[in-house]
Amino acid sequence: MPLLYLRYPCIYFLCWLLLCMPTLAFSVSTTASSVPALDNYFKESLNTRDGLPHNTINALAQTADGYLWFGTWEGVARYNGREFRIFDRSPETGLPDVGVRTFHLDQHGSLWIGGSRGGLVRVKEGNWQAYPPLGVLINRLLLDTQERLWIATEGQGLFMQDSLGQRFQYLRADGLPSEQVHSLIEDNDGRIWVGTSDGLVYLDEQLHIQPMMPAPYNSVPVFALALNEQGQLLVGTERGLFLSTGPTAEPITVLNNVPVSALLFENADVLWIGTIDRGLLRQHGGKTEELDIGQGLPNNRILALLLDGENNLWVGTNGGVFRLRDAPFSTFSTEQGLAGNFVRSVLSHSDGCLYIGSSRGLSRYCDGVIDTIDLSAVSVGQSVLSLAEGPAASLWVGTYADGLIELRQGLVTRHFNANNGLPANEVRAVMPLADGTVWVGTALGASRIEGGNITTYGREDGLPSPFIMALYQGPDGAVFIGSGAGVAILRNDRLQALNLSAFDNADYAFGFSEDLAAGILWMTTDRGLVAYDLTTGALNMIGRAQGMPFDKLFQLVLDQQGYFWISSNRGVLRLNRTQALEVIAGKRDRIEFELFGESDGMASAQANGGSAKAATLHHDGSVWIATSIGVSRVQPERLQQFAKMLPPVVIEKLLVEGQALSFAALQPLAAGTNRVEIQYAGLGFIMSERIQYRTLLEGFDQDWVKRGSYIAAEYTNLPPGSYRFRVSAAYPGGDWSQKEAELKFEIRPHFWQRWWFQLLIAVMLITAVLLIVRWRLQSLKRNELRLLKLVSEQTLELQLLARQDALTGLANRRAFDEALQQEYQRAKRSNTTLCLALLDVDHFKQVNDRLSHAVGDEVLKRIAAMLKQQSRTVDLVARWGGEEFVILLPDTTLAAATEVCERLRQKLAQLDFSELSAGLTMTISIGLTTNDKLELPQMLLSADRALYQAKAAGRNRLVIADNN
Repeated sequence: MPLLYLRYPCIYFLCWLLLCMPTLAFSVSTTASSVPALDNYFKESLNTRDGLPHNTINALAQTADGYLWFGTWEGVARYNGREFRIFDRSPETGLPDVGVRTFHLDQHGSLWIGGSRGGLVRVKEGNWQAYPPLGVLINRLLLDTQERLWIATEGQGLFMQDSLGQRFQYLRADGLPSEQVHSLIEDNDGRIWVGTSDGLVYLDEQLHIQPMMPAPYNSVPVFALALNEQGQLLVGTERGLFLSTGPTAEPITVLNNVPVSALLFENADVLWIGTIDRGLLRQHGGKTEELDIGQGLPNNRILALLLDGENNLWVGTNGGVFRLRDAPFSTFSTEQGLAGNFVRSVLSHSDGCLYIGSSRGLSRYCDGVIDTIDLSAVSVGQSVLSLAEGPAASLWVGTYADGLIELRQGLVTRHFNANNGLPANEVRAVMPLADGTVWVGTALGASRIEGGNITTYGREDGLPSPFIMALYQGPDGAVFIGSGAGVAILRNDRLQALNLSAFDNADYAFGFSEDLAAGILWMTTDRGLVAYDLTTGALNMIGRAQGMPFDKLFQLVLDQQGYFWISSNRGVLRLNRTQALEVIAGKRDRIEFELFGESDGMASAQANGGSAKAATLHHDGSVWIATSIGVSRVQPERLQQFAKMLPPVVIEKLLVEGQALSFAALQPLAAGTNRVEIQYAGLGFIMSERIQYRTLLEGFDQDWVKRGSYIAAEYTNLPPGSYRFRVSAAYPGGDWSQKEAELKFEIRPHFWQRWWFQLLIAVMLITAVLLIVRWRLQSLKRNELRLLKLVSEQTLELQLLARQDALTGLANRRAFDEALQQEYQRAKRSNTTLCLALLDVDHFKQVNDRLSHAVGDEVLKRIAAMLKQQSRTVDLVARWGGEEFVILLPDTTLAAATEVCERLRQKLAQLDFSELSAGLTMTISIGLTTNDKLELPQMLLSADRALYQAKAAGRNRLVIADNN
């Protein structure tokens, strides 16, 4: 209910009753909104180990550009989601001391910073402006609607600084209860409320201090002030939280004897409360939730609260910054009530509950409550391996050492083990059928229970392995049995082995998932995803060759949005179902994927497999994954919400020849600048590591270049000219942010590249030619042939020098460009394949930096000689620039070009440079492309992208461009 209603006696009496209860209660809305439980949040702490300068976080803020700012006793830390940049006492900041106590983000987007020794600084668009320090610790800052800056201090009262910079001081003599001022706020009527160590006062329109009527928050420290949606004042004190409906109204007690240090309204329904020694509280829907050090909070003393633009809650404590993040995944473990953390199987039951089998027992999750089902009467270890639902909502539980248990309404009705017919007590798969038959997969074979009869199938009956991990019945009644050595199909009581060894030697079949709309049974194996056509029996595979990042896959779940969720030892994969069907149909070569792990909310990226089912789709559309630390849940539709967010992007650093340059008043870059690197960051904090980037360098790039999650763009040998660099960001699956970051720069030309010099050369050449012609006419005819021959030889030498690299003797870029034009046209006319390889010497900068440029030049010459020696006579080897080379391979298939490139890469790795420097070896990264489907300009871009992928994948490798 709105706080306004608390003024009525009946509601007041109800609040008084709630205060008498052990659990604190405070209602801020008439109806409980759909607020995620605290268990749904991903909890994360950042401290000095992560780059913070100090673990006491006094202040938090987010500026309009998207940066997060943390105020500590060792300076200001600015956070971009990946790393911190520290600002301390320096000429740049103007801070007189590193200690920062408070932030204030004003209505103009400026960030005010106050701290030790009275340091006062304003930051606007990266510019720091320092004001004369006050010489005393600043506790709070406030720029009011009249553009007056209010400064609360520790021991010298309250200062007011007007727009002209003049300061006025309020002390006890002016009506302050204490000269230690802790909190400030301006209400909707323009009153300035001042919380001191000895009570609360306010300043009226004439800026006179007015006392409050005797109230519970007088004569006590007032640490926090906030306004609710109705404009009423919440007052956080050392003795509790109070609601003030007006300067003369008796306050209402909201929390009694709870020392409140910080207040933050997430919205009209949700209030976050930081305390001095009791951790973090959240009130909504008439209830209070608590979060303290026992639930992951680094320290129970809360100093600051912030809700960022993506609804992440940041909590400043004495032990670092704590974040509650609405991550894609949430995890339930023993902390939330699970019987055990090592979860093997999860089952969505028709009763609306989720059953979770772990190494320590069976748990049930219903309506947000977790309880444990006691199996001790029939199971000594209570280690659950598999779960299944049978007819009439029965629950079948397969255990590790106690066989198979049937439960109805929580009571054991049947129990099968090695003593009454099962081949083994280790039950990894259960499949109850509608006719009452139950299939059981054990460590020593597959059994069929019909009435009181048990029939067991083993290796002698045609099973490829008796170790059974998965079971499935097809639409035609055939039973699929997944084992440790492949799959067997039982039809008409006959077993037929389905050999998967042809698919990259697949062996283990961990799980089955039906896709009846496509007529496909998906099999998760130790070599990838196998598709079995239920109509024709045809098999296809999506493995490493089709783009999967690793081999071993445990369980596939198809969600309601058309995506596959696949568990593995290395996280959870999400694949697009349509793409997967296109791959197995031969319409697509590679599959795109997303990989989720700890940074996305999972307590452990190690999912468990080898039991049925290791993942499931719940009735609410959520996907549940069994992991080594609890069961993880993801709501797929929430990913679409994340994707709709558009993270702002900023350019953080410009590196020219490895040296950082300031953006302010950027001067044209020197002629001959060889390497330019631009670093950027997307300021999104839900999935910072997953933000995707694209860049466009106008004046060089023809189109946007997708950079993946790489946060830098590097350019070498840019020609002289003016450039405009643009970058935008997006979350996976989302739209590109329209708010781009850009940087303009210019590279000066050498004097011989300037128009006037080129014109002078042209005039000189024309003059020389005219003189030579005149001299020829005046010469004797007998010298004419000799002179013509001499001129021809000189012209040929000039052309050779103009087409040859001075250092390596290879063809230069100009010669290569001409050859590329000719060979491309020839290949197009003759319909032959033209291959192009772009080579980059790995870590060459380290050679120059560590051994000198002279050694670097010698290394390049030797590499060039090797490339020329090892290349074919039909190939053209050229120096592209710096440590980059390019090879043109005319009339060469991709396979042959691959062999040539691999030979060059291996030969270079074997070159001995020890005479230049002991132990010196070099490697190269190669990007290879062909003219297939590409126009001439696109070939170089394609090879460059492949080279970029080779470097990003670890260097010393060949990557063939994907031109589809």
